[in-house]
Amino acid sequence: MSFSAGTMILVAATIYGFGKTFFWPTMLGMVSERFPKGGALTLNITGGLGMIAAGVIGAGILGFIQDKSVDQKITSYDSKNNTAIHSTYVTEQKTSLFGDYKALDQTKLATANANEQLTVTTIRDAAKKEALRYIVVFPLIMLASFILLILYFRSKGGYKAVLLNKVDEPESTPY
Repeated sequence: MSFSAGTMILVAATIYGFGKTFFWPTMLGMVSERFPKGGALTLNITGGLGMIAAGVIGAGILGFIQDKSVDQKITSYDSKNNTAIHSTYVTEQKTSLFGDYKALDQTKLATANANEQLTVTTIRDAAKKEALRYIVVFPLIMLASFILLILYFRSKGGYKAVLLNKVDEPESTPY
């Protein structure tokens, strides 16, 4: 989606939606079949950890990448065009879990003239798309992990659900 524009954004989002459509039920199905004793608690923990990773950690990483990119691009713009946008609208250095960065001061930016606001908005929009290019490594890691799981299960003779048996009944084979 970071390289898309216009209607291609819809195409890219549709491809993403298909991936998400199959990922979530596959993850829940695999957890419930491989760890049946865990029940709803295991399913909730698995889903919760995924949501924490995507929402809390992922949003922090995206924001950090965007702020670093905006800082660098405004500095570059100032040096090329002999302006002072960076010194006027960028905050002092801050520290986050992911490193040091400088962010835009939104209250100062709101008082900027239309030309400077347009310049910063253009730079910020480019930084958002650039952040998506960097963050794509995480879905690629997930893809590699699922491929490794497929290969692992094939090496063991195929995927088999773990069945729970009553203690007093002998084990039976399904079908």
